Amino acid sequence: MPVFLNSLKKSGHLDRIHMTLCNIGCRKLTSEDDYGSQGWNIFAPRLTIYGFDADADACEAANADLEARQVNWTEKHIPLALAKSVGESTLYVTQHPMCSSLYPPNEPYLERFSGLPELVNLDFCIELETTTLDEFCQQEGIDEIDFLQIDVQGAELQVLEGAAAILNRSVLAVQAEVEFSHLYSEQPLFADVDTHLRKQGFTLFDLEQAYRLRARTPIGSAVRNGQLLWGDAFYFRDLIQHDLDSPLKTPHKILKLACLADLLDFPDYALELLEYLTLEYGNNPSYNFANNIIESLAQFPELVKQGLGSLAVVARIQDYINDCDIDSLQASQPLNQQSISPVAMFQSDHYLRHNQRRLEHLASLRLDLAGKTVLEVGAGIGDHTSFFLDRACQVVTTEARPDNLEILIARYPNLEVKHLDLDQPDLTVNRQFDIIYCYGVLYHLQKPTQAIEFMAQCCKDMLLLETCVSFGDGESINPCVEPAESPSQAISGQGCRPTRQWVYNQLKQYFNFVYMPITQPHHEEFPIDWISPPPTETLTRSVFIASRQQLNNQLLIEDIPMQQQRH
Repeated sequence: MPVFLNSLKKSGHLDRIHMTLCNIGCRKLTSEDDYGSQGWNIFAPRLTIYGFDADADACEAANADLEARQVNWTEKHIPLALAKSVGESTLYVTQHPMCSSLYPPNEPYLERFSGLPELVNLDFCIELETTTLDEFCQQEGIDEIDFLQIDVQGAELQVLEGAAAILNRSVLAVQAEVEFSHLYSEQPLFADVDTHLRKQGFTLFDLEQAYRLRARTPIGSAVRNGQLLWGDAFYFRDLIQHDLDSPLKTPHKILKLACLADLLDFPDYALELLEYLTLEYGNNPSYNFANNIIESLAQFPELVKQGLGSLAVVARIQDYINDCDIDSLQASQPLNQQSISPVAMFQSDHYLRHNQRRLEHLASLRLDLAGKTVLEVGAGIGDHTSFFLDRACQVVTTEARPDNLEILIARYPNLEVKHLDLDQPDLTVNRQFDIIYCYGVLYHLQKPTQAIEFMAQCCKDMLLLETCVSFGDGESINPCVEPAESPSQAISGQGCRPTRQWVYNQLKQYFNFVYMPITQPHHEEFPIDWISPPPTETLTRSVFIASRQQLNNQLLIEDIPMQQQRH
């Protein structure tokens, strides 16, 4: 969640820049792949996005969606296959089109890992023409691209080699999918991409990592996640190093770099850059960010309590602060969220009734749960945990919020209790369990796609999932803001309200069988008529059961019901 961008938008600083993004491999699987949903629309209308994908139908669908939404930025998706040269190549189309590549799948190797052959094995091949990003930019008269995102299943180095001119001339940050083993035959690996980008003046900041367990073994480690196979690598330029001699080292470019760092969740780097601009160019109001820094740091109650004036960064920019009484600042916190304890929240009449209705409905489904190993995610203070303990299950219970976690540990001293933030999974709990229990958690997440992947990776048998959802037939995540101060809301301050179709299709990527009950709990937040949305704005919820094995249960259907009944 950005720290500084809202303040920069409010003060008009973003009106002085135009951000240009290039997304290569732009197929939109869900709304989470939409740049507007990721917060980039804060730069609108001074925002241009170019998307490239070899799938002409995917580009046409993306462009039609943009036109229907009438977005207030410029975005177009171009059906071109980008590589290192202009010419012809073979596209290896895989079982799931999102895994298609200019390199053939390494099927003997893929078979050794769970969940990969059904996605990455070859379906068919087609011949196509390729071009380069440099060639496209030259033809279209594009002089600048600020951010480059590449996800082309092993061909990322080819794309970078074909973008040498624009990369050197203007790109400030790169996000590239990288592989650590040959999932595709003869593909370049992370080391090759990393070496290339370092030579171009980029520095690796972070790796989002993906692991897989062996397909032929029923066991996993409590410490290791399996084998590291791929990930997303984040690279930035360092435009403030003292010995840098580059035409990119301008205050305008450094401001853009700070904005990119903030949006991509590197606020510490963003602050360093904004402070540098203030100290070096702060006599120019366009590059004096002292008040923006103060306003943004005031979002953190612990810093305000400590005293913003005591912070070294504030002391350094003191001479550039205008009309701001730092000592009088208080962290903005909604009055109704102040001093609410987790126990008071979760033991309220509302939550007690809500939990009773959900658990009695789960029991009515007559699933085979007794004696299983269970990973409970987002346990809160543990009001659902005893449901499984009473059925002789071996439970590992997890929670993201430290205050809730402290209560969990005290309440269940004989259980294994772990910290787990599903937006940033703690990989030490990535062992396999019979049951993954995820009730009331998914819609509090900023990154639900990754959370489902993580839970599927840990799941041996069944994933039980209940979440708030939005009405609608399409696939949409519908990001939203939640009060981060509340013990029961999104710890990041950003949640989502996905459609049932989105949840169902995400689960189908990892499980052979996905069911929904024909019944709903006896509670007003669980609709039974999905044709007509409720007349008032209220939370609406659904239950999903994803299974490795087919379930012979008349209360479950492999579909998304438009009509349900009370159990």
